[in-house]
Amino acid sequence: MQKIIVFLLLISFLFSCNSAQKELQKGNYEMAFTRSLKKLQKDPNDPEQAEIFIIAYKKANQTDIDRIEYLKLSDDDNALDEIYRLYERLNRRQQRAETVLPLRAGGKTYDFEHVNYNQKLVEAKKNAAYTHYRKAVELLKTGNKLNARKAYYEFQAVRKYYTNYEDIDRLQLEAKEKGTIDVLLTPINKTYSQLPPQFLADLVDYSMQDLDDDWIRYYNTPQKKYYDYTVFISIVSSYISPDNMKEQKETISKKVKDGFQYVLDANGNVMKDSLGNDIKVDKYKIISCTITRKIQDKSAKIEARVEYQDNKTKRIIKTVPVSGSYKFHYVSAMANGDLNALDEATRKTIGQTPKTFPTNEEMLKYVGIELKDEIKQVLISNKKYIK
Repeated sequence: MQKIIVFLLLISFLFSCNSAQKELQKGNYEMAFTRSLKKLQKDPNDPEQAEIFIIAYKKANQTDIDRIEYLKLSDDDNALDEIYRLYERLNRRQQRAETVLPLRAGGKTYDFEHVNYNQKLVEAKKNAAYTHYRKAVELLKTGNKLNARKAYYEFQAVRKYYTNYEDIDRLQLEAKEKGTIDVLLTPINKTYSQLPPQFLADLVDYSMQDLDDDWIRYYNTPQKKYYDYTVFISIVSSYISPDNMKEQKETISKKVKDGFQYVLDANGNVMKDSLGNDIKVDKYKIISCTITRKIQDKSAKIEARVEYQDNKTKRIIKTVPVSGSYKFHYVSAMANGDLNALDEATRKTIGQTPKTFPTNEEMLKYVGIELKDEIKQVLISNKKYIK
């Protein structure tokens, strides 16, 4: 067992030695550098890893420097972020390399001249931040909502470099306001039924945070002169049935055991079984109970439409039907007869008296709960129509 463990450790050692070399041969200089560095941190006297380390470090650095020179010549503002990241990587790689330098392996000494990247980093940082800031300001001047959103994210990019930069707090807030779409929820009764004003108000009485999105803000009461969209909650039909109570009578019969009786032979004598015992059989009787039920029913239903209006064109761009319903159903009963004839469910209704029917206002309230939830789901799932 011990020999197997030693063998596996040897294989692992050889693999780790060769893995850095393989990465170097593939041109994966950063990976070759990292693997050789880890090996040298454990054994700084390994000449093979020292050679790989030196070559990989130089080639990884040269790759980044060449990329920086190319990006500078490209004159692309979007390249400034990458330039900064590349200088960060050069600096970070140097810091990691210096954890094992100077190296003395195989009779050689390996070391690098330290490069101060601070000036390059500061310059790249300033250039990237200024470019994002300038682009954001220009986008904000257009007055276009989409451009205002782009400006917001450009200001956000500036904050990656500087938390406080010029008047970025005020301008980013302005970009947020100009890029946000305002939506007013408006309930309307289009039926001949008189619906309480509070019922309509309750239909849009949501926590606006449940509806708001990054760039969409909802209102359920008018607070400003203009809204980009109005979502009408149009009630198109409303029905509440009258109180309905009907009476039903039903007689329920059941066959039940009623003791036993002896089995007689032709002479009237009690018959015996093979053990000499009297033979007996169960005796049955029919019991019955008459149930008088009072069944109460009342229902309500409201149908509506969620209509999205683009206030620039005054056109309805999307309509979604919704509805809510509620049913009141109650059964009470009186019994006359043997209650043992009844099943458990029927027995539970015995002795209960009819309930007071819910008022029309209460029925509307119950319907409104379901309808309101449906409306909310429509608002959440149809945000794609608000642009």
